[in-house]
Amino acid sequence: MHEKLLKIVRTLETDYEPYGKVEQDNSDCSCGCRHFVKLAGDAGEEWGVCANPDSARAGLLTFEHQGCPAFEPILLDRALTDSQLRTLIAEASEILKDRRRQRTDSVAPEETPLPDERGEFMYDLKTTYFPHIKGHAPVIFRLEPHDGGFVAVPLASRTTGSRRPTLMGRHSAKNGEVFKIVRANGEYSYQVPYNGKIYNLKQYGNLSDIGLLGLETLRRFLECVEPETFEKITSDARKWLKHAKRSLDDNQDRIRRWKKREFWGDEAPANKREYQEMWKEAEEEVEQLPTRITEYEAFIEWLRGLDRSAPTLRFVPPPPPQQRNR
Repeated sequence: MHEKLLKIVRTLETDYEPYGKVEQDNSDCSCGCRHFVKLAGDAGEEWGVCANPDSARAGLLTFEHQGCPAFEPILLDRALTDSQLRTLIAEASEILKDRRRQRTDSVAPEETPLPDERGEFMYDLKTTYFPHIKGHAPVIFRLEPHDGGFVAVPLASRTTGSRRPTLMGRHSAKNGEVFKIVRANGEYSYQVPYNGKIYNLKQYGNLSDIGLLGLETLRRFLECVEPETFEKITSDARKWLKHAKRSLDDNQDRIRRWKKREFWGDEAPANKREYQEMWKEAEEEVEQLPTRITEYEAFIEWLRGLDRSAPTLRFVPPPPPQQRNR
């Protein structure tokens, strides 16, 4: 259908290059123009009709990247209540997550883990340590929600390896429960289980992939978690958002330059095939990054709505020294 529509679509000089003669310096229809009315069915993923009376494309079949300078973004009603906005953001986040999952699954399908009859998923927990460093021996806890806080339940584990042993255990958990690793010297980190996947907050602090509806199961934990951990989560999210926006700008700039056969440094392709691959990769980034940016923005906004008036988890005592298994 896409190829058929390309053959009949009318192009105008006011379209963005390469469809028209206007150099793109603004968002096109794919970025959410309020006047872009999508076609029904699969064709609506890329095609629609322009309903903007101020646009030269008014009433015309339009490919989402043809665009025009009359672009107007979709705006939310500022009179909406906080509850209504949170609902809209959550629903939009789930739609975006589903679309991203569909694109990912079409490239590398993965089996989705399923919970047991109690709603629990099974997780393989691992953490390494140096036995010769005093106070480095760890113990794994599961934080179970209880009476407005959490109860730390120590979990059975075994140790393998010698120079840098690995403490590991296989345990189940429901969404909303969290694993906490505490060392003998009081240092700690969190491994957040959700739908069969572990999110390591010490390394990345990235929970945006969970989606806002899923994050609601972690609301209590994130409202109680220590300030330094919460700050890492929020600061990392801001860094990813900044990086995604910069990457989008860079790829859009590359596409504009490459249309004119302008290449910087070692960008110049060796042949036509390499040029096509470079172009395709840049276009895919431009297509996917706006979704990722929206997810980061929604995640940061959701974090702002948490009640952080009492951000202290119940005290988890350091574990006793542990002898390594032989």
